[in-house]
Amino acid sequence: MKKMIPLFLIFFISAYADFKSDLANRYAKGLNAILFFTSEDIISSGHYTFDALDGSLDSYFFPFSYPFKSDCDDYNYYLNGSIGFSNYKEEQINLNRGSIDTLKLRTYALKIGGGTRFNTSTNTDIKLGTAYIYSRVDGNYKTSQPLNLNNANDKAINTIFNSAQNHHTFEVSSSFGYHPVINNFKPYARIGVRHFTTKADDSFANIKNIQSSISQLKIGIITPPVTSFFGLPLRLEPYASSIFLSGDLDNALNLNNFFVIGTTFRFGSYPLTCWVEDVASLKRDSMDWVKEVTFDINLVKGDNFDGFNVGLGVKF
Repeated sequence: MKKMIPLFLIFFISAYADFKSDLANRYAKGLNAILFFTSEDIISSGHYTFDALDGSLDSYFFPFSYPFKSDCDDYNYYLNGSIGFSNYKEEQINLNRGSIDTLKLRTYALKIGGGTRFNTSTNTDIKLGTAYIYSRVDGNYKTSQPLNLNNANDKAINTIFNSAQNHHTFEVSSSFGYHPVINNFKPYARIGVRHFTTKADDSFANIKNIQSSISQLKIGIITPPVTSFFGLPLRLEPYASSIFLSGDLDNALNLNNFFVIGTTFRFGSYPLTCWVEDVASLKRDSMDWVKEVTFDINLVKGDNFDGFNVGLGVKF
């Protein structure tokens, strides 16, 4: 009997470790889905469904960018980023507790980055950049069967899913662009690669680093002004993208590629203007610190993945 006790303990510890590992993997899937959408250059705000996870994501991100002026035509520096939040929901979770449960993750994220754009010729350029993304994830596990914290498995569920965690993501990116000007139309093609490394909170078991790569091919065209609103010229930018995923992101989402097709409405005036009251009259002042306001709408389609995006952005 004395020899049986250690064997039983080893089996129990192993089963508990496997259960906790499964929970950590499920959490990592939701985290991957959320962090993927903090990259404003891909799809940004919108509603998306993941058939493989029986999950959905609503994201609300506001992107911004600022190109610095340069005394040299060969290169210039730029600043970019985004701020926003998202709600991830995964349903039909069966952890053998006698109930079908739901996991909700709300994430607040701030991205700040920058880089250098090298003009390799009149019509081509290379961009190299880095970025840091801070995200806070608040978990909420909904179940009709109340968690019993005296039960090891229920305690693991509560520890992992009903928690607030901080995550730090580092991104490096590179891209090559071709953008000639033809009769005031600006067709373009850009191919790029981004690599993400996310360091999860150390208190989370079985989650250390999440590493993923995203490759993107985007083609489109920017038209000359087609009309104006309140004196602001409007240019249209229809485009299409093909995105390829690899690494932990592909493994977690069961998604290795998808397509995006959409249009960006570019409202710009150089400078934009506003009206300011001055004693008995109105005078026009310039706001040349805002270069362009964009409104974007697109559709997303891939295996086990669908969505649409409506986004607003500002170029300073």
